[in-house]
Amino acid sequence: MANSAALAQSSYKIFTPYSYLTKNYLASATDNIPNLGQYVFDNRFELVLEQEHAENYVRSIFESAGIPVLNVTGSKIMVPFKEKAGGNNCEAAELLCSNTSQTANSGGAGTQELTGSNQGCLGIEHQSSWYYLNVQTGGTLTMTIAPTNGGDDYDFAIWGPFTTATAGANCPPVSAPIRCSYSSATGNTGLMIPYTGQSSSFGCGFLGLFACTGTITSTNNPVDNSEGAGGDKWVGNLNTTANQIYILLVDNFSNSGQPYNLSFGGTSVLGCTPVVLPAGLTAFNVQKTSQGNILSWTTETEDRSNFFTVEWTTDPASGNWKEIAQVPAQGQSQESHDYSTLHAIPSQTEVNYYRLNLTDLDGSRTTYDANLLSADNGVVSKKVERVFNTMGQEVDENCKGVVIYYYSDGTTERVYR
Repeated sequence: MANSAALAQSSYKIFTPYSYLTKNYLASATDNIPNLGQYVFDNRFELVLEQEHAENYVRSIFESAGIPVLNVTGSKIMVPFKEKAGGNNCEAAELLCSNTSQTANSGGAGTQELTGSNQGCLGIEHQSSWYYLNVQTGGTLTMTIAPTNGGDDYDFAIWGPFTTATAGANCPPVSAPIRCSYSSATGNTGLMIPYTGQSSSFGCGFLGLFACTGTITSTNNPVDNSEGAGGDKWVGNLNTTANQIYILLVDNFSNSGQPYNLSFGGTSVLGCTPVVLPAGLTAFNVQKTSQGNILSWTTETEDRSNFFTVEWTTDPASGNWKEIAQVPAQGQSQESHDYSTLHAIPSQTEVNYYRLNLTDLDGSRTTYDANLLSADNGVVSKKVERVFNTMGQEVDENCKGVVIYYYSDGTTERVYR
């Protein structure tokens, strides 16, 4: 299982011409490769990987992105293991019930849920945490994301407002966020109430001799609701009313796995009324027995659910799935429910694959493709050796989200928990 002490990693310093030292250039080189940390410094980029002696590989990554590389140096480092707290995916979003400070971790991206229609100022998910904000008392709402490591670059986006009836259908969001920060600056970030002050470091008026004043969020930066890499880390606060629901994504661009403190201010008060989700799936597992394979799954909440369908194939690439069971759903529920069914005649010579579908009362159908299960019934017994998330990081066997099991016989299994 995951090492709770420290993990060996390698840090690579990439020296380039100064004009290339921006967050956007770093993202163009690293967003499509798994890494454990990425940073922009005044004189270099820094990239953290599991691989040692990968200087030539790192150089090729940056040069392929059109970034001239002057030099690459690598060194081995030891970092503490950090376990992910919370859900990586929107369907596993946590409900924040208090304005008080709470500590959270970023340990992976889960399923990439940002698209051209909903990402706003953001790029891809790096190490993401999804939340629901349920407004109990309306007013002004401010927010501070304070990284434990002051060098980490955290970004965020907020969607809404929704109601308890519509929030689940908008998770993941289907439109652009109403607040968004992709600032390349490190340290604290969030929502703040704008104030009147010096809005430019350059003079205004005749020959620039007079002070520039206006509504701003931070020194020398006018107020905005969305900002790119050149932003000041702060966007305008929310003006809320009671019973509104917002969706919040906090993303650690640095990929460091280091935690952050999250707190809220203003006159708004967050409450704990649960958000009803359309069959929030929290587990889907397969167990081999002498009678066949037992498929089991758990929902945290359900909204207008009718029935589940379990499908089976030995060749998922063919798209030829066969229905093996239909199980009635709860319809409407805000409590956890466990389900199971038996596949009595699985293949004994090929790997068995399973997926889950949900049909709602209105006839709409959801297929949980990300939760594909496999079972090799030709193997009598095997032991779980290691577990990794989709970012290639070793995690605890009970980690939430999509994980990959590595067994003692050399086989692997992708599981959604």
